[in-house]
Amino acid sequence: MRRGFIFLVLLAFNLLLIYGINQANIIMFNNNFMIYLNPEDELMPVKEEEEVVQEEEIPIDTKFNGESIETISKKIDKYCKKTPLEGYGEYIAKTSIVKGVNPYLISGIILENSNCKIDCSVIFKECNNTSGMKGSPGCFGGAYKSYNKLEDSILDIINIISHDFYTPEMQAPYKMYKEYGRSSSWALKVSNFMDGIKKTK
Repeated sequence: MRRGFIFLVLLAFNLLLIYGINQANIIMFNNNFMIYLNPEDELMPVKEEEEVVQEEEIPIDTKFNGESIETISKKIDKYCKKTPLEGYGEYIAKTSIVKGVNPYLISGIILENSNCKIDCSVIFKECNNTSGMKGSPGCFGGAYKSYNKLEDSILDIINIISHDFYTPEMQAPYKMYKEYGRSSSWALKVSNFMDGIKKTK
């Protein structure tokens, strides 16, 4: 008699539980707790946590050939005054040094390839392409790469130089121009820009 009573109680409890779940529409488990939604509730997508990529920190007083990043940054910005590159001196200097690249070389390459001391190229103005890199997505659907922002393009040219010309000895315009696919006149112009920035007070 007692066992029959317990069986009926358990059966009734299970029926009530099933009815309640059907009414509530069980959706998911979260941290070992059941989450329920009523039939009229809207199911919201679960937002995944985005990976946060932190920039590599480098002290502003870090030296490159005896000069601090702050000094080099100011020289680049002053030399590029009234051009779209003004204000990017610190990014160029920091990122170049972190990647083991001469920041004066990167600045000279960008100035020569973009023509920004006179009037920036179309791909610079419209597609943030600082140095004539090719790739996809294409600028206006062409061969030259389009970038969302100038920093992405600057980082791209720094990575190219870091990968292909990975020693200080190789990072001289007259030693790299042939492998870089340029002429000796290009090397001369890049060198002149480099010297101009170095001599900026």
